[in-house]
Amino acid sequence: MGNKVRRFSIRWKILLPATVSIIAMCVIMGANAYIRIKTGMIQLGVEEAMMAASIAKNVVNGDNLANMGEDFENTAGYQEALTSLRQIQGICDIAYLYTLHTDDNSHLYYGVDTDDGAEQKRPGDVFEGEYAEFEDVFAGHEYVQDYIDETSDGDLISAYMPIYDSSGAVVAVLGCDYDAAYVAERIEGARNSIFQISAFCLVLALLILNIIVNRMMRNLKKVDFKIYDLVHNEGDLTQKLDISSGDELERIAGNVNALLEYIRGIMINISANSMQLGTSAGTIAGSLSNAKDNISDISATMEQMSAAMEETSASLYQVNDSALHISQSIGEIAKKASSERDEAAEIMEKVQSIYETAETDRAGAERLAAEMSGNVNERIRRSKAVEQIGALTAEIISITDQTSLLALNANIEAARAGSAGKGFAVVANEIGSLADNSARAAVEIQRVSQDVIDAVNELASEAERMLHFMNETAMAGYERLLDNSRNYKNDVGHLSETMKDFADESKRLNENIDSIKDAIDAVNIAVEESAKGVVGVTQMASDMTVSMEEIKEEADHNEEIAGQLETEVGKFKL
Repeated sequence: MGNKVRRFSIRWKILLPATVSIIAMCVIMGANAYIRIKTGMIQLGVEEAMMAASIAKNVVNGDNLANMGEDFENTAGYQEALTSLRQIQGICDIAYLYTLHTDDNSHLYYGVDTDDGAEQKRPGDVFEGEYAEFEDVFAGHEYVQDYIDETSDGDLISAYMPIYDSSGAVVAVLGCDYDAAYVAERIEGARNSIFQISAFCLVLALLILNIIVNRMMRNLKKVDFKIYDLVHNEGDLTQKLDISSGDELERIAGNVNALLEYIRGIMINISANSMQLGTSAGTIAGSLSNAKDNISDISATMEQMSAAMEETSASLYQVNDSALHISQSIGEIAKKASSERDEAAEIMEKVQSIYETAETDRAGAERLAAEMSGNVNERIRRSKAVEQIGALTAEIISITDQTSLLALNANIEAARAGSAGKGFAVVANEIGSLADNSARAAVEIQRVSQDVIDAVNELASEAERMLHFMNETAMAGYERLLDNSRNYKNDVGHLSETMKDFADESKRLNENIDSIKDAIDAVNIAVEESAKGVVGVTQMASDMTVSMEEIKEEADHNEEIAGQLETEVGKFKL
């Protein structure tokens, strides 16, 4: 196996903190036990010192001590007290037993001292301690040290008891230096025992811990070997860990098996989704090819409509020229009607000519209007094909959404797969990016196609207005012109009487012709603007063709990525 360099193994990561914890626990428990034992032993020594001092106090006659004078050492009371105290000293294991006296509540001196050596204090010898330290005892309060005083004379616990006379007055203080050597020895022995027991427990705990860790490490090595075998088995996801240790490692093995099964399911889904992605990419490419053909048809239709608009504009210019000619003719008729009545015959001939010309122009205008109406309606009908682009782009957006979802799923599954899914993550990110580009291009196509539809609808509206004008206004003018010409022809005999009225009517007709000219100019402007719109739509259709080419290239790229993804999935045994 290719072992990675490690600073600490799992064994030492368990043993070191556990060892430190056990040592700290042993030290804390040992120190606590030692403190408790020491406190208890000292308390026991204090109680024994108090008891010994109480016993010694009870054997001393306070009245004898109250009569201590200069020759007190030779009195029977002194000897009695000294004998009694030495007996108690021997029985109770007391190191030093003595009485203390004061004369002026400021100085202390010895009375009876049981020491039988050269350092025995005589009655009246000065005591080195301060009176303030014993003031409470002389006031009737007992006092005992709560610690062992380590001195040159040994380990002592001092207790002080007030001695009363028969009247109840404190006449002296009994000092009892209890020998606590055995207490110190027992404390020392307890300390050594605690140290030995702690060391034994520490060694035993470390030994048990090492046995447990060794067993765990054997099972961990077994699991590690199994996992290594799975990793280096050329992507075989059908392998299983077979661990029956009866502890958490068996559960870990079960979880690893569940993870392998889960990864296998992910790989199966990725394989199926990659095939679906390839199919979707092929469908997108086919749809884009159809959309490209439709856009080409729309572009050709727009070009035909632009040519028809140019023809319409030329026809309108001709109509405008005819209306101008008619207006000039009517003006001349009005002038001649008011000034030259004798030329009625000539006017009759001119009226006849005007009538024939108007009839001919009306027939031509009707034919031209019908032809224009058919051409415009046919071009508008064919331009409606651009609405199919919306449905196609909606289908493209739906497919890109599915592609994005598939890319997201692939990303999630690749992240769960860990290092084994890095390749899938790169492919999935590329698919998501391509899907986003396709979606943006499809949205742009929708926007452009909507602009084309709006322009076509506006063109249809303007064409309807133009045809309405041709059918209603222009043709009505022609009809009025023909009616007037017939009236002129029928009433030529009464030309002299009605010439003035004819002149007035000619003037009004001239005004109508001017209105027709203005309307024709407006229609001409509308036709020119429609022609510009058609040119713009044609350019948009060309741009859409380029966008369709780009989307088709992206779809082809998606199909290639789907193939790569299928190849990567094929590396695993499912």
